[in-house]
Amino acid sequence: MNTHTKLKIISRNTEEILGEDQLIKLIEQNTVLKHYIGFEISGFVHLGTGLFLMGKVADLIKAGIECNIFLADWHTYINEKLDGNWDHIIKAGEGYFKEAIIASLACWGVKKNQINFVLASDLYENSLHWKNLMEVSKHTTLSRIQRSTDIMGRSQGKSIDFARLIYPPLQVADIFTLGVNIAHSAIDQRKAHVIARQVASKMKISPLKDKKGNVISPIAIHQPLIMGLRKPPIWPIENLTRETKVDMKMSKSDPGSCIFIHDTPDQIMQKINHAFCPPMETEFNPIINWTKHLIFWGEDEGKFLIKRTKEHGGDKAYTSFSKVKDDYNTGKLHPQDLKQAVGEWLINKLAPARKHFETTENSKKFDYMEDLQNARK
Repeated sequence: MNTHTKLKIISRNTEEILGEDQLIKLIEQNTVLKHYIGFEISGFVHLGTGLFLMGKVADLIKAGIECNIFLADWHTYINEKLDGNWDHIIKAGEGYFKEAIIASLACWGVKKNQINFVLASDLYENSLHWKNLMEVSKHTTLSRIQRSTDIMGRSQGKSIDFARLIYPPLQVADIFTLGVNIAHSAIDQRKAHVIARQVASKMKISPLKDKKGNVISPIAIHQPLIMGLRKPPIWPIENLTRETKVDMKMSKSDPGSCIFIHDTPDQIMQKINHAFCPPMETEFNPIINWTKHLIFWGEDEGKFLIKRTKEHGGDKAYTSFSKVKDDYNTGKLHPQDLKQAVGEWLINKLAPARKHFETTENSKKFDYMEDLQNARK
């Protein structure tokens, strides 16, 4: 695979790549590329994580990159997910959440032996990580850390506990302890990766290096946030800012805004049918957003079948997203027809994930997470 082809696979369906020129050099040098993406262990996995982010992991594997899934139990504890209960976090992380990631990757044809799982607790047993944490912290100001705490996905207010200030440098230190040269996430984790890139040249204990031994900064691959199914809190939207995108994102705490990877076909269709999908509106439309980023995988070319009765125009096979968008904008494609087609695509795409949790062992792991979720209601 040549550099151009590899770069195209790596970069498609992303919002940005920080250090793309450097990435090209690493590819041309045949430097071993090591990736990681980290997740807090918090509730059921929805398609923003399971299909969108894991679809990019499938891309990276296709490009010959070593991929690592980081189960961030310490970060989960700091952020008080699963009520900050260590026993629940560990059992859910190594049980349900790990299996959910394996199930999600299966939807893209990736087998579990093609990825590595790293548990934060295991990594942090090595004193090297705490040395890296101290070094990252020495090269980062308090005000910078305070501005970065929104990577935890919570409104922090004026006063937060000190542990939350440790969260950003802890996440940055993960990159250097793991020795990865590619950090991957949704765009909401950008601030942590910018810090990592800025302190990289100052790291003496665990610097990242290319094949020639030169110190490098980690490449940061960021994907956009997938829209949730709810109507935006303010409508119509006049200016789409990064903050607005965060407000519109899919949220596992609001099941009506998302589809979980284990949802039944009936549940999927029910949620899709109730989704916000204004006619002749493609900029702030979650169903159009999913069509672009999941079905066409961020590219214009692809295959997408709209099934319709003859009286409503008959079946329509689309080979470009731009044509879908044009037809929707002009009213040639009805919202309900689009919803039906997207729902059917998701039902088929998520079939391996549903099957994964049908086994006795995995269903028990699922039930454990469900019990935790119900206990918190």
